[in-house]
Amino acid sequence: MVQEPYFFLSYARKDSPDEFVKRFYDDLVLELRRIGADPAAQPPFRDVEGLGLGDDWARVLGAAVGHCRAFVALYSPAYLNSEYCGKEWTAFRARLREYRRETEIDVPALVPVLWAPMEGELPEEIARFQYHEADMGPEYVTQGLMQILRTDPMGPGYRRAVQKVAARVKIAADRFRLPFTSGLDLGEVRGLFPVAGRRRAAAPGAGHVEVFLAAGVADELPEGRHRSEYYGRSPREWTPYHPPKDPTVARRAQRVIMESGPYTSSVEIVDAELSSRLDESMANNQTSILLIDPWAVRNPAYRDVLADYDGQNRPATGVLVPCHDSDEESGDEPIWEDLSRVFWRNWRRQKDPHDPLFRVRVGGDEFDDQLAVMLAVAQNRLMEMEGTTSLRTPTGPTPPPMAGLTIPGPAIPPDMPPRFPYLGAAPTPRLDAAAPAQRPLGGPLVPKDPDDDQ
Repeated sequence: MVQEPYFFLSYARKDSPDEFVKRFYDDLVLELRRIGADPAAQPPFRDVEGLGLGDDWARVLGAAVGHCRAFVALYSPAYLNSEYCGKEWTAFRARLREYRRETEIDVPALVPVLWAPMEGELPEEIARFQYHEADMGPEYVTQGLMQILRTDPMGPGYRRAVQKVAARVKIAADRFRLPFTSGLDLGEVRGLFPVAGRRRAAAPGAGHVEVFLAAGVADELPEGRHRSEYYGRSPREWTPYHPPKDPTVARRAQRVIMESGPYTSSVEIVDAELSSRLDESMANNQTSILLIDPWAVRNPAYRDVLADYDGQNRPATGVLVPCHDSDEESGDEPIWEDLSRVFWRNWRRQKDPHDPLFRVRVGGDEFDDQLAVMLAVAQNRLMEMEGTTSLRTPTGPTPPPMAGLTIPGPAIPPDMPPRFPYLGAAPTPRLDAAAPAQRPLGGPLVPKDPDDDQ
């Protein structure tokens, strides 16, 4: 007898703590039984339960994908960046296409679940499968089912989502029989994923906002930092406020952006390409927001890039540095002194009421308002720049300098910090003032591979 798993649960192990996936899987099976389905006759497939010691896992997974009646995909950024999730999704999609070719019927057997919020636009092939319904609630769209399960596992939002998924699975499993793909070896499937690494820029003037994060991770805290509860496995999981209103500060920022107007947004991690990405956003008439963890300046990979940003003119980019009152470590002045020396050109703007694009020590109760104001000002400046026509210089050779008419620039105050005040780095030579003595940042730095943050 051919095993036809009632449904196949496809998910990214990297992005999904197993206890939450198992809880959702068990609740889905219970809900199927409650509505009259009989998954016990053809047990559902979840890789942890379906693989035994010594199994050829690519063939075992292939057999399950090639014979299952329904396919439940837990969408997340990690899912779209997983090679084998892409292979599973592509192989099952091929079965749907074959059934469509034979019967001209589209079977709703691929059931997407928004497990964690997606970033940017989904590829067209994936976006065509609807992953939410109107009555599933706004929390499902903005937070994803895993966060709802984490915070309120007995609440109506989670139960409603499980019921919707179970109903879709039962229809597909009981009413249709998709063609089998026997002998399927997922190792030989060319999957549609990964796609999460493909940055898709919005069209110029599309009201898109780029959010850039510079934050630490829990397993490699900066020198002097001991409070790991504010961090996760990736900078994307940074939560400077407790208890958080949203799963992460990046998600909170995206919610504020969405509520501020007809804007879309995406989240990136600050890296060596920050300058070129900001140039790209500007070329596309888009604004940008940098969310900076003050402790990030003690990471050399972040510090150099942020200091380089400080020396640029970015009138349509805002910088916001959150800080929670209960975070005693971040109340120490040395970390803010370190930050001020990296952002020494922008630092004087932090309290300027007419220039709200650089704000530090932003508390949880003022984050939404300050970000909304920052976004509005950045958008207004972008429109002003867009409507300004630059003057053209005459063509021809550059004229020679006229003796005696060279006008020196303004003198730089002798107490101004050096251009690159990094530990172990020499200051930029100055022609009009002596460079002040180096002032080391707070404590030794721990080297960190920037790839760990991706």
